[in-house]
Amino acid sequence: MIQITNLTVTKGEHTICRASAVTAMRGERLGIVGPNGSGKSTLLRVMAGFEPDFAGDCRITSPRNETVFVHQSPFLFRGTVLSNVEYGLAARSVSRSDRRTLALDWLKRFGIAALADRQVNGLSGGEARRVAVARACVLKPQLLLLDEPLAELDAAGIDCVRQALAALPDSTILIASPTPLPSGFVEKSVELPLD
Repeated sequence: MIQITNLTVTKGEHTICRASAVTAMRGERLGIVGPNGSGKSTLLRVMAGFEPDFAGDCRITSPRNETVFVHQSPFLFRGTVLSNVEYGLAARSVSRSDRRTLALDWLKRFGIAALADRQVNGLSGGEARRVAVARACVLKPQLLLLDEPLAELDAAGIDCVRQALAALPDSTILIASPTPLPSGFVEKSVELPLD
């Protein structure tokens, strides 16, 4: 699914991301670990196709419409939690009743079903993060790129995310984190150097 070799991203005179080798097979979970400023977000943006200016080789076999990127500061659309999680399904012409059923199922998996009718502008940071990841997971993408999805989550929230991601056995999932991920999230990790 992913094969990256000798990748660098440079802005001006500064190298903001360097990854010598990153590989992931279909269905694999990979951690991208490194301190702030090591280029984790930039690497995920390259994989998502949002950062075209890089040197090296980056081969992604997932089609663009089967790749979902959740930024570390996720954007939520105006409206309810439920309408946010339904958004991608509506864009894929899923019927109203089916998308409601699917969205509610994923909200339950993330432990936030009680928030379904809440307006997103009243959510905490951790709640908003779980809504954004649920909105991505409901699509069951081939490639799911998550930029620090565990930030601002308590232990119960982290466990909900772990269990929810386990329900996507066919998705390749890359999780960027400043620290090693808790057990059960990834099979292996790649550490990015801080230049």
